[in-house]
Amino acid sequence: MTEDQVTFENQGQRLYGILHRPEGNTRPRVGVVMLHGWGSYRIGPHQMFTKAARTLCRAGYACLRFDFRGRGDSEGEAAEANLATMISDTEVAVDNLVQWLDVKRVALLGMCSGGEVAIGAGVLREVIDSLLLWSVPMVALEEGRQRPESRTWHNLKEYARKLLRPETWRKILTGSVRTDMVRKALFEGGAYETPEENVKLGIDWYDRFTRFRGAMLFVYGGNDPSAEPSIAHYRSLCEEADIPAEFQVVSGSNHAFYSLAWEQEVIAGTLAWLNRRYSQPGDAHGADAA
Repeated sequence: MTEDQVTFENQGQRLYGILHRPEGNTRPRVGVVMLHGWGSYRIGPHQMFTKAARTLCRAGYACLRFDFRGRGDSEGEAAEANLATMISDTEVAVDNLVQWLDVKRVALLGMCSGGEVAIGAGVLREVIDSLLLWSVPMVALEEGRQRPESRTWHNLKEYARKLLRPETWRKILTGSVRTDMVRKALFEGGAYETPEENVKLGIDWYDRFTRFRGAMLFVYGGNDPSAEPSIAHYRSLCEEADIPAEFQVVSGSNHAFYSLAWEQEVIAGTLAWLNRRYSQPGDAHGADAA
């Protein structure tokens, strides 16, 4: 495969990413655009996006990892980023991937709030026909989202545990801890927008989810406190909207799949699903998932 640094612009600001292309002269017909979470950037937690992109690329899929505006190397202020700006960045990323490689079908792979972005962007480009959603929280739908108290309590315990580690204090003393992201995780439930903010952003999550005509894969860690209610929530919505969907639970895993075995299970399961979905990544008319 080849890995090239790429740039593109959205609303006058430059975004940076890495484009993974399968070896050989045959142009891939299926591309995967990877959408990182709120406090992350294009490599994903424990470089999981980098590993996933290389695995998928070796199997014939073109992959684009990029930093949203205000994250990583991309231009923009972090304080100005929200789910609407991330959705807009995703639209432009998809457009560029199609232009660069002439891919005919695109899957959006989003982790945590990146999964919310995938749901928000899925109906905005006809070429997008699959959503790969890792640890996606319940988005605000018709009745608005309530912040899951179980997730807040879980985050409190996780940060308390991290305070016992010497490396955590080294990061604190060197100023490398993102205290704004810690505050958001503890007191605002992570990247969640309030119902009022969703109205202001102009995002009708229920409409965007139920209008999507492709297929979806949901992956959760079995030890993620939001997994069980999220799976029930999305399973019901997919049945209501007649959306083909599969659900994978990684036994014992936390929200971000922080072990080599867990991340390998997620990546292998995602690749297997893509292969079933598209038959062959170079085949623009691959079979749809049942």
